[in-house]
Amino acid sequence: MAIDVHIHTRGTEDAAKILKAMDQVGLERVVLFAVPPHRAKGAAAEKEPHRRVLDDIAKLVKADPDRLIGFAWIEPTLPDAVAAVDYAFTEKNLRGVKMIPNHWFPADERAQACYQKINEYGKPMLFHTGILWGTSDTSQHCRPAFFEIMLHYPNIRFAMAHMSWPWTDECFAVCGKFRAAGGYKPENWRSYVDITSGAPRIWKVEALRKALAYLGDRQIVYGSDCSNAEDPEALRPRLEEDRDILRECGASQETRQRIFTTNTLRWLGIE
Repeated sequence: MAIDVHIHTRGTEDAAKILKAMDQVGLERVVLFAVPPHRAKGAAAEKEPHRRVLDDIAKLVKADPDRLIGFAWIEPTLPDAVAAVDYAFTEKNLRGVKMIPNHWFPADERAQACYQKINEYGKPMLFHTGILWGTSDTSQHCRPAFFEIMLHYPNIRFAMAHMSWPWTDECFAVCGKFRAAGGYKPENWRSYVDITSGAPRIWKVEALRKALAYLGDRQIVYGSDCSNAEDPEALRPRLEEDRDILRECGASQETRQRIFTTNTLRWLGIE
């Protein structure tokens, strides 16, 4: 069994279909992201753009909150962002926050206002890091070194998605810095590498070898970047490929167990 920490939703999914697909591919739990709030439409969205998408993801995961783990997508540049964090964790019982630094840097004051609120709740975060596909100049905001700002928010355990490709070495160095800041005690480590693909396989194999050699196997988590969790054939390929890559890297069964389950439970605070 495995846990997938990186699944996008459309706002129209059926929980029963997701659970069935999970069973077919061997997924114990999945982290499901709310739809990006800046895509919300309608008169109500103009005032509170986060509310509808948070309602939708909360309704979806309510079907099985043990296996379906709902994350709020918070866009800190929107006017209701800080209030949306409160709403997500108090009224909607969501479990964490996803953010993409898109035309804002991780140290942006608006983002930090959200971090402060998330820090109060002690919830995990997942950031997009690395190249950000599209036609706009957004990748410059997603360099892993910028996430050193999270040193100031000691109650947040955060994961950097896509191994920050093409800045994988920088990503691992940042994780190493947080490991040192935690006194090299696993219970104090607050930074994780999400190996959700972004890097083509030839780079990913090399990067994972480096990660395992430098970081070991306790700060790495698995994600698929799937956008159709109702379809087992959308969930399966990345899972099989990453298992194959880790075997190619010489990862033991114990190491694979940590990457696919144990580390994620620690990051989510479900240990």
